[in-house]
Amino acid sequence: MKTLFFALLFCTSALFSFSQDLQFESGRTKNDSKPQLFAELSDKFAITSTFIDEVMSYQLKQPVEITVNPKLVFKGRVTSITNDAPGLTTISIQSSEKQGLILSLSRLVLPDQTIVYRGIILSKTNSDLLMLDKDAVTGHYVWIKKQVSQLIAD
Repeated sequence: MKTLFFALLFCTSALFSFSQDLQFESGRTKNDSKPQLFAELSDKFAITSTFIDEVMSYQLKQPVEITVNPKLVFKGRVTSITNDAPGLTTISIQSSEKQGLILSLSRLVLPDQTIVYRGIILSKTNSDLLMLDKDAVTGHYVWIKKQVSQLIAD
């Protein structure tokens, strides 16, 4: 009986000591160690004049080639077109050249008929991404390069 008691005591203490050694890597550390995909692009650049109209006109399963920037041409296939809410349309395109790279563009028509666009190009294997947003100064849409770790709470 004493042997069983000491064996259980030993196993319990070993379990608690090993369980306290676990440490989790922060999202910032984990994502910042990934390679950059958009390193040669500037931190902020304008979209081409036809980009939004071109992307929003695509059909499901259509092969596409989009010039995001003279240094970045996105080739892929439209994988989904969704209308999740009234006035919201989202088009997602999967890259045919880089596994896991996705371009997603959404159009939202607000109740006052104002149209807002949001977009993102990202891959879970890279540390950077591009976000489409309206420039507060000029009012034109621009791509903004960001680090994934800036968007993930630790």
